[in-house]
Amino acid sequence: MHIIVTIGSWALIILLFLQPGVSHKGALEGMRLFTTALMPYLLPYLVITQMFIRSQQGFLKTENKFKLYFNIYLLTALGGFPSGAAIISSLKEIGTLNARNASWLLAICHAPSPMFVIGFVGIEIFNAEIAGLKLLIIIHVVNILFLLVFIIFSKPIQMNNHEKVISGSPFQESIRETSQILLLIGTTVIFFTTVSYIVFESLKEIIPSISSFALVFVSSFFEMTGGISLAGDILSGSTSLPFVVALIIAFSGLSIHMQIIVLAQKAGISIRKYILFRILHMLIIPLIFVII
Repeated sequence: MHIIVTIGSWALIILLFLQPGVSHKGALEGMRLFTTALMPYLLPYLVITQMFIRSQQGFLKTENKFKLYFNIYLLTALGGFPSGAAIISSLKEIGTLNARNASWLLAICHAPSPMFVIGFVGIEIFNAEIAGLKLLIIIHVVNILFLLVFIIFSKPIQMNNHEKVISGSPFQESIRETSQILLLIGTTVIFFTTVSYIVFESLKEIIPSISSFALVFVSSFFEMTGGISLAGDILSGSTSLPFVVALIIAFSGLSIHMQIIVLAQKAGISIRKYILFRILHMLIIPLIFVII
């Protein structure tokens, strides 16, 4: 793994020097995505949910595992990724979840925001709001089935015995935590968008006859939103578009994965189950979406 990282880093450094204009264009696009599409929605939601989980009394403080885990899923489903991972990591740090339960919930509670799927994917990519709604329902039905299996076979709730001391001001604490999360999201989005632009343009120069599917794969591998947008442009009108978009969302992209992994590691949460469930999503969700 160390050798792969080293080789990849040197390759990116060389490409950055060879294509400074492309790098600049990719960074600008990443900043545009973050400041215009992500931050305006994520910031208020993150502040509110972070404040909520620090000031609530009964919503998440319960010995009923069905109630606790479904309430957590509801919070994560409303915000989508990576705000869902931010909520779970915060609950682990303040003692509501232990490491084992947080690991399972991090894997299961993974879904894009409703506004993104219905608005951007449904209306702008599929030109049909109902298509975006159908995809969103499929994602949540699959997740809830996994959640039910986890709840049924899980042990009684065991809270984290080492609870973090929270400041007396939930609002102040939520602002501090939100700023750190947004900095992480912004950095990863800009970085991976830049990388996707560099690799994308390099492949087009090296292999002029490269297929459109390969270009969509390269773009979506690094950053989900850019990959979906490109798929909508290149594959517009194609019967393969629904499957490709569903596959991109199920995979989510390295940018999302890095955001969630950093949040999980900060809270001491294992990511093995998270990786396994992303593979399951890629196998299940696109197939169901094109069949139904």
